[in-house]
Amino acid sequence: MKSAEEWIRTAEELRRKCCFGEAINAFRTAAACPDATEEIRMKARVSVELIQEINGFVNKDLMNP
Repeated sequence: MKSAEEWIRTAEELRRKCCFGEAINAFRTAAACPDATEEIRMKARVSVELIQEINGFVNKDLMNP
């Protein structure tokens, strides 16, 4: 069984590879681990929010030339 720290490292590697869905799952798993510290939970939450913001980005100027 992976520790919360191992899940964070896995999630960060997935994020670098642009595997955003898998990264989100790994971040959420890290936050849910029994050994997760408050720092790990906050890092996971912020990282998930950032990925969701990246995926939801729309450049309206490019859509309406």
